[in-house]
Amino acid sequence: MNEVRTSFFKALFGVAKADPRVILLTADMGFNLLERFRDELPTQYVNSGISEANTMSMAAGMALAGKKPFVYSITPFVTYRCLEQIRVDICYHNIGVKIVGVGSGLDYAQSGSTHQPTEDISIMRSMPNMQVVCPSDSLEAATLPAAICNLKSPVFVRLGRGKEPAIYSQPPKMQVGKGIPIFSSKGSGKRIAILATGNIVYNAYLAAKQIASGDIPVDIFSVPWIKPLDERLVLEQAQSSNLLVTIEEHSEIGGLRSAVCETLSKNGVCANFRYISLPDAFQKTVGDQEYLRKLNGLDAKSIASRISDWASRL
Repeated sequence: MNEVRTSFFKALFGVAKADPRVILLTADMGFNLLERFRDELPTQYVNSGISEANTMSMAAGMALAGKKPFVYSITPFVTYRCLEQIRVDICYHNIGVKIVGVGSGLDYAQSGSTHQPTEDISIMRSMPNMQVVCPSDSLEAATLPAAICNLKSPVFVRLGRGKEPAIYSQPPKMQVGKGIPIFSSKGSGKRIAILATGNIVYNAYLAAKQIASGDIPVDIFSVPWIKPLDERLVLEQAQSSNLLVTIEEHSEIGGLRSAVCETLSKNGVCANFRYISLPDAFQKTVGDQEYLRKLNGLDAKSIASRISDWASRL
């Protein structure tokens, strides 16, 4: 079990060491994480202080000057706090600033709603030219720096904060805009297809295995790229399954669920579709991530129960 963010920044260091145009900017973040950048690549590391809006404008200027900037902070601070700069300085000019946020959904559960980014995917994918990717474990995260470093468009990377369990035994083939098959089972029941993204994929995987133990055919895919979305995968699974389910630790508005619905609608495809996500509400209960996940039906047992109930009604 490795931290997603640790794996990401270890890989990013290797990319930066090979390419002096890669610059890491942080708004006074990264204790016990970014010291290697500071000490070994001092000309490629900028601590701009707690000034996220200024940091985004600095990164935009660097990108326009031919650099490859990565901006890192806690997700609410690197998205909500500086949204105007992201929209006007970065997205409007369609320049390759990579925005890296740590803390997905309920990762900072005990810090309250101010630190819980439950609308960030919705906001960032609505920005023209912005791409959005949510790795599910350390191996997916480790593939990203090399995959996105040379992209000309801006990218928002949504990293989990905790030690998400490993899903893969070896690094997956990460392609921009593509989903990744995780698990498939055979059975005599109605076929279920599950599309999950980010830090909740492991719980979805556990739920899929539990459902499969009941002789129900289940396929589960990690969908790291929300924008661009793997529309071919969505359409294939919608047409070949009896039940299509999306799972995300994000608001029910604007995230993976919405992206899938938009794809189905755009292509005139009807599907028996359900979703599991956070509600359109702030979390008013105090507790750790595991507790809030259970409260919102995002623990593996609750996910399996809901999907099994839907499947029984087919």
